Amino acid sequence: MPATPNITLTATLDDLTGAAAGSTANPAKLRIALCGYGPVLPRIAGTTMLAKTGPFAVYSTGAAISTLIWGNDQITPAGTYYSIEVLDGEDNVVQCGAYTLTGGGTQDLSSLTPVTPQPVAQIFNLVMLATTGTVPGTVFTVPTPVWGGSMLGVFYKGAFYPAVKGAVTNFTLAGQTLTMNFACTEVPFAFYVEALN
Repeated sequence: MPATPNITLTATLDDLTGAAAGSTANPAKLRIALCGYGPVLPRIAGTTMLAKTGPFAVYSTGAAISTLIWGNDQITPAGTYYSIEVLDGEDNVVQCGAYTLTGGGTQDLSSLTPVTPQPVAQIFNLVMLATTGTVPGTVFTVPTPVWGGSMLGVFYKGAFYPAVKGAVTNFTLAGQTLTMNFACTEVPFAFYVEALN
């Protein structure tokens, strides 16, 4: 994958008379935000995580504006799109639409066709698995189906301990493995989400 965005998005913002909609004192702007990635962190595979997905503004002080942006076909997961708003010099939203930018090169907003985003199916199985152990050191490993699965944490005596917590008094979590540091007469529960992507 390219290490840089492959789309140059351009736009000229005018009023109804053909005069520039923005000025140095009151710039017009595009406000852009990435949408449609749901609970999956958006990324450019092998290059970067998209830590700031918007909204961000690109200002026009009377001339055409231009900004580099990642193409939606560069972004994982599939199904992302951009929400693009056109704001006048008084910050009034005069137009808003959803756009899918693909293929690379320079693309002018006035030539793009808005899209109607379709919801992306996200299938999640939340499973609670009983993990009893009668002696300290009992190990329980969360089964990993072919599509993946991850342990969210452990319920023990009514309290929830997130998997990211690591070692605690009664058990240790490491990846998919729970090691019990106690002789168990109650039933703690490990539960995990299996995400089908």
